[in-house]
Amino acid sequence: MDEENMTQSDEQHLSLQKALQQCELVQNMIDISISSLEGLRTKCATSNDLTQKEIRTLEGKLVKYFSRQLSCKVRVASQEDNTELQDFPRLGHWFRIVNLRKEVTEVH
Repeated sequence: MDEENMTQSDEQHLSLQKALQQCELVQNMIDISISSLEGLRTKCATSNDLTQKEIRTLEGKLVKYFSRQLSCKVRVASQEDNTELQDFPRLGHWFRIVNLRKEVTEVH
């Protein structure tokens, strides 16, 4: 399909697909970064200045990744069929980033 013959529906669909792909890519980066962050928090001496700096750097990156996912969702928010994007960002991952204990975040 060439760009001149694209309908508005086709453009919206592509926009939704691009947003979904972007969210999935960013989610992969979040997963990797959270794993590194948790490793630093549990396996390294957190009193070490270098460790603290790396933890803060990862936390900053993760906040940017979450912001990117939210931005993707906002751009397609007006579309009705964006149910796939509802999974992003993942609240459970946010809780892990801010280091909330599982007991606190579990719903009873």
